[in-house]
This record gives sequence, structure tokens and C-alpha cells, in this order.
Amino acid sequence: PKFVAAHLIPDNNDRDNDKAYFFFTEKVVEADSKEHAIVSRVARVCVNDAGGQRVLVNKWSTFNKARLVCSVPGPGGIDTHFDELEDVFLLRTKDGKSPEIYALFSTISHVFQGSAVCVYRMADIREVFNGPFAHRESPHHQWGAYEGRVPYPRPGVCPSKTTNQPRRQYGTTKDFPDEVLHFARAHPLMYKPVYPRHRRPLLVKTNLPHRLRQLVVDR
Repeated sequence: PKFVAAHLIPDNNDRDNDKAYFFFTEKVVEADSKEHAIVSRVARVCVNDAGGQRVLVNKWSTFNKARLVCSVPGPGGIDTHFDELEDVFLLRTKDGKSPEIYALFSTISHVFQGSAVCVYRMADIREVFNGPFAHRESPHHQWGAYEGRVPYPRPGVCPSKTTNQPRRQYGTTKDFPDEVLHFARAHPLMYKPVYPRHRRPLLVKTNLPHRLRQLVVDR
């Protein structure tokens, strides 16, 4: 993966729920082709993640990632995707839990060179992380939504007052059951992608003599 940015964004007033969000691109191999595709991702991990006791020892145990889509709807339902994430800018709002996320992308197409800016809402990002996990039977199968039972506490949640129940207290990720950690290791990817506001870029520039690398937003 090529990391572009990392930001701490709180979920609520419980500091134990704070998560670090990572923005990066990575190469993926699709089931039906031998080609590597570049996709952009948003991932998150609990700040108080201490790894597991027997599984995922000294490794992140709350790591989840999702695809970040920035595309222009085209004729016949074929979208033009801007897949190479270049930069991310967080525009803070009065509510510290809901900054607006501006992301700059460029195309990696051989057909044309272009850049686009897409804006994402934290509510949409959280909804994807609370949605179904991606699952495939083997490397040769297509990705589908995982439909089986998801263990408790749900992989990706932080050990905090929210996850604690009278009989099940989780002071640290080391207290999470092995079943949760096995599931987390096997299902880091979320099934649904994150779409930008209005499902399209705020700004598109094509055929520029150079590639846009940085983004700053001023209200």
C-alpha cells in the first residue's frame, strides 16, 4: 500500500472509541483477471488497539478497510474512475466528529490524464464500516457480502463502555474472544464502497499539462 494520510477522528465523547483513519492506495488482483488494479481505500483502527492475546499478537485486531470511490457517471452505466489517491484534506466543522473529507485523485488510465476532487461525509464512511463484511470462498471467487453470524463484540469496535456488558467486560483488545480475532483477520475488507457526496466529483480537470498532487480547502 501507498499511504497518503492519517487522521484521528473521534466517534463520540468516549475517548476509548477514538479511531485513526488511514487513506491509501493499494494493488488488488481481481478474481477474473491476472491484472493488478489500483484502488483507493479508507481504513480505520482503534487508537487503543493492543492486539490479541493468542491470535493477532502485536498486530492490529480492529483494522477494517473499505474502497473509496471517486468516479464520473458515463454513458451506458460505464463510470470513469479516478483511482489514484494523491492527497486528503480534512475540513473541520463545529462538530469535531464530522469533518468533511476532501480527496484529490488522478486517473491511471492510458486513455486520458485527469484529476478530480471528491468530498466524503463521515456518516457515509461509518455506515460502510457498520455494514456487511466482504467475503469470498477462495481467491478464484468473486467478493460477496458475508451472510453468516458475526461474532460479538463486532470486529472493528473498540474496547470501551459501549462494548462492555455486565457479564462481558473488555478492558483491552487482549480480552476479545479468539473467535472475534480470527474473524477480524479473515475479513478486513468491508463489502460496500464509500461513495462521495452526490455520488460524483466536486471538480474534474482533464488534459492538464501536469498532475495535481496537493489539495487545500478554504471555507
